[in-house]
Amino acid sequence: MPELRVDKVEFERPLLRKHMPELDVLRGLAILSVVLYHGLYWDGGHASGKLSKLIINASVFGWLGVNLFFVLSGFLITGILLDTKGRPDYFRRFYLRRVQRILPAYLAVIVVLYLFHYLTPGSILVSLLFLANYTQFLPLTTNYGPFWSLSVEEQFYLLWPMLVAKVNVRVFTTIAIAICFVDPALRWLVASGRIHFLGDIHSSTPLIADNLAIGALLAIFARSSYGTLRNGLRLGLFTMAAGFLILLVGFPFGILHRTTTLGAALQTTPWNFFFAGLLIFLLARQSPWYSSKYAAPMRFLGYISYGLYLIHLLIFNAYDWCVQRTSGSFQPVLQGAFLRLLLAGSAAIFVAWLSRRFFEEPFLRRRAKLAKEGNSPQKDTISFQPEEKTVSIDV
Repeated sequence: MPELRVDKVEFERPLLRKHMPELDVLRGLAILSVVLYHGLYWDGGHASGKLSKLIINASVFGWLGVNLFFVLSGFLITGILLDTKGRPDYFRRFYLRRVQRILPAYLAVIVVLYLFHYLTPGSILVSLLFLANYTQFLPLTTNYGPFWSLSVEEQFYLLWPMLVAKVNVRVFTTIAIAICFVDPALRWLVASGRIHFLGDIHSSTPLIADNLAIGALLAIFARSSYGTLRNGLRLGLFTMAAGFLILLVGFPFGILHRTTTLGAALQTTPWNFFFAGLLIFLLARQSPWYSSKYAAPMRFLGYISYGLYLIHLLIFNAYDWCVQRTSGSFQPVLQGAFLRLLLAGSAAIFVAWLSRRFFEEPFLRRRAKLAKEGNSPQKDTISFQPEEKTVSIDV
């Protein structure tokens, strides 16, 4: 009987805790998926053999890494906003931290892209205004792929804090749930040609906000009285099962393909459910594996994920440019998909580490100093008070 009581008490512990290595591992998984997608499937090198082609074709699902990033962002950013709501410096604190985290590396990449003629003055202006996800409405000839999702994030940062500040948690929860239902319907209307003014169905913020909203719902749940380990496990399993069920039911009707109306409307929906369920399940599971040496590579990728996302496509393009100017028998070898991934991917990881260690960290330390002066945690964190204990999640 005592052992059962201990287990019961253990399961009633809050989901959120001081250090959550699961988040770092999920970030690492997200960026690894994107790098594999661009390194193998998207303009990848040549490969022969059935197994090689099978691996390359399977890497097409790597684009879903961006959706995982959105779910994580919705969870983390909403948590920050909920925990600081009501502070007199609510807006200043949030935006100052976001500027110090996002802009230094972003502006540096814009400069590099311009120097290497990837961006025109017009596309630089669009990038600086974070409108790269609406280039179909603008007379631009060049754009840099990763910028579209950063534009979505910045538009989210602009609107979401105002919403959290203006409404109570109950209303906010209702709005987030509504977004999860309305967005697929809007995508259906756009895909069927009934609406033409909302932008691209896969990059316009109003059309993909459900990615972020489902993460926001997790942040609300984790801070509620229901946010225990037991309930987290149950919700995680249920949500992942719901995702698989939607995928299974929709498969015969083309849910995996954007070329069908159903696929355009619901292609990301089962994955959003699965990623949300996985996130909350891992936080509730609290396995020591995520803090172990075996998960260290994924935590490292999570640590450099922002910089790696920004520069990896540039490094792959630079590798292709160099290979095209290589003569002799080495060129076919260097064009091999897996050698390209190994060499260019390793270079991208190294550059991203240099950026994080020697360029981004000084700004992050300055941000930590400002946080300390404001009598708050020394990192950009989510802070809350479960069971009278101060807890923070490093983001």
